[in-house]
Parts: sequence; C-alpha cells; structure tokens
Amino acid sequence: MIFQNKTLILASTLAFLVCSSKNIIIYNEEILVALSFLFFVLFSFYSFQDSVKMTFDERRKAIMQELEQMLVSKAETIQKLQSTYQQSVQLVASCETLKKAALEELEISQQQRIKAFESSVQKKCVQKLQQILSLEKQFQHELHNKIQRNFQQSVLHYFQKHQETLTPQLFDQACMQLKK
Repeated sequence: MIFQNKTLILASTLAFLVCSSKNIIIYNEEILVALSFLFFVLFSFYSFQDSVKMTFDERRKAIMQELEQMLVSKAETIQKLQSTYQQSVQLVASCETLKKAALEELEISQQQRIKAFESSVQKKCVQKLQQILSLEKQFQHELHNKIQRNFQQSVLHYFQKHQETLTPQLFDQACMQLKK
C-alpha cells in the first residue's frame, strides 16, 4: 500500500525538505513530536488499515450479537412479567370471589345463629310462661280453696256466735222459700 501512494509520499517529502530549507519549519521539540505523531498516524493508517477495519468489524458484530441477546432476553423478561401480571390479576380476582363467598357464608351463618338464638329465647320464654301459668293456676286453686275454707270457718263461727238470733230468722226464710 505504501508503494501505491508513491506520489503522495514523494510530494510530502519534497514539501518537507523545501519548508526545512527555507526555515519555515523550525526544529524544536514540539515540532519533532508533532511530526513523529503525524508520521505514526499516517504509517499506522496505511499499514494497519485492513487489520483495524477487521477488528472494528468484529467488535461491531460482537456488539450487535450482544444487543440482539439483550433484546431477546428483554422480550423474554417482558413476557414473563406479563404472565406474572396476568397471574396476579387472576389471583386478585379469585381473592375477590373468595372474599364475596366468605362474606355471604358469614352472613348466612350469622342469620342462622340469630334465628337459632331467637328460637331458643322463644322456647325458653314459652317454657317460663307455661310455668308461670301453671303456678298461677295452682295458686288460684289454692287461693280459692283457702278463701272457701276461711269463708266456711267465718260463716260457721258467725253462726255459732249468733246461733240464737239466726236460727229463727233462717227458719223463717226457709219457710218462705218453701211457700214460693
């Protein structure tokens, strides 16, 4: 490749020599370092042009493969996230369904407990009322018997005390009753 650009090399050498002889280029350390760097870059460009191009091409291919792998893994991750999200949405929906069913069951069981409590209270009240009624009947019967006995005793006592005055009076009443 160096031989293909002979004219360029020859022209740059001639320009360098002419600039040096006319004292256009003054040789000091900075100029020498700059010229060395310039020659190094030109030499490297012409000498290693193909190998640098191949290295960059290989690196470009490697970066492209890494990019493709990253995109594929990103797509897989997105799909996994989407499926996870759908599963979580389904779980939330099933949890809501379970919650509604549990609430309905609780309401039903609460209503059953209330009905059972009411019937229990009602049965106890009925039993107590029946006991009270039976006690009332018993007390009425006992009271009636006591009143009857006391009345009989008081009447007998009255008759015994006032027998002398009541006997003729009762005899007269009995006779009047017989006459009717």
